[in-house]
Amino acid sequence: MNDTTLNNDSSPLMLFAGNADEASRFGEQLVRLGLDAALARSGGIAAAIAWSRGNPPPQVLIVDIDGDPLPLQSLAELSELCDPACHIVVIGSKQDVDLYRTLLHSGVFDYLIKPVPLDLLAATLGRVRAGHATSHGARSGRTIAISGASGGCGVSTVAASLAQLLSQERHMATAVVDFDRSNGDQNLLLGYDGEAGLAGALSSGEIDSRLLQRAMGQINERLHLLAQTPSLRTEQNFSSEHLLHLGANLCHMFNQVIWDLPAGRPHGSLDVLTHAQTRILLTDLTVQDARNLHRLLGEIGDESDGQHLLLVANAARGNHAGIVERSQFEEFIERRIDLQLPHAGPALASSLLTGPLRLGAAPALQLALQDLADLATGHTPKRTTVAPANLLTRLKRVLNRQPSAA
Repeated sequence: MNDTTLNNDSSPLMLFAGNADEASRFGEQLVRLGLDAALARSGGIAAAIAWSRGNPPPQVLIVDIDGDPLPLQSLAELSELCDPACHIVVIGSKQDVDLYRTLLHSGVFDYLIKPVPLDLLAATLGRVRAGHATSHGARSGRTIAISGASGGCGVSTVAASLAQLLSQERHMATAVVDFDRSNGDQNLLLGYDGEAGLAGALSSGEIDSRLLQRAMGQINERLHLLAQTPSLRTEQNFSSEHLLHLGANLCHMFNQVIWDLPAGRPHGSLDVLTHAQTRILLTDLTVQDARNLHRLLGEIGDESDGQHLLLVANAARGNHAGIVERSQFEEFIERRIDLQLPHAGPALASSLLTGPLRLGAAPALQLALQDLADLATGHTPKRTTVAPANLLTRLKRVLNRQPSAA
């Protein structure tokens, strides 16, 4: 889908980022939302003013005010060029409540702090469609749901690692939900002993945020765990609505809520994946995982509603037999891999003998996971481990000729 309008009878969106790199990143986000990347341009508010002099106003005009010495004056000039029906959304780096209020009083639809996560951009465009000009207020936390194409992909290790990085290095209030109620590993990985509130939260008729926080296990000052003692007999005595309500309460309590979802897809896990702001799917480069992942992608939907999807190839099992070429794998699932994690060997498992998971035991994996933490929270990775563009080549021809081989 490559639609350049927000709906069938509206003018197109235009976005003017501060520089070419930011315009490229916003263009990628627009493509994920089903829009045209060419709608994102560079030059900031000055370029928006110049463009508006010779073009009809769009339904929504997003402009970057960073670098403008007189942003309010420039916005006033831009407003005079635009039709009153045009919604102006301002983006910038300055976190200033007074500036935010001034912008709203001057008629700006909203002010978004950079970097703008995909789900926040989508929510803002959704409010434009609905005509809701009121401020959304303080944003609640975000849900990061992590699952695997099959068992053994390293989902629990990646979830625990991201939780440590976000809470310790990014200084974010973070919660981990270990949804593997039969064989959960987060207690071991994070170094917590005892019940951590999940069983009670799922069986409770009403969720109280204060009681929930007291029942959760505290790992450090900014990291909490919601889990239960593993049991071979876990009753499915909760509804999907109750589970999503639990997730919403956690988002009011924490900045980032990480769900460790088993590849076996227990009751409720698909609902969490479907509604999460960021979905991270781990896979090995095998034909079996390609088939499983293709089915799962069809089940949970695309990113057109602003739910960021990250496909991560994780060599958790090492270089075992059955690995296929990445280009073939990507062609089959009809999507590129966003990041590839290196094999850590026995280093991480050995670190558990002396306490919680220690990422420092596997430096290469730690660097890649820092990139994943940036991607999951809407930031640009500091390194260059992100996968290159998809190489669309041979697999369709191979599958069409030799279906039994697949």
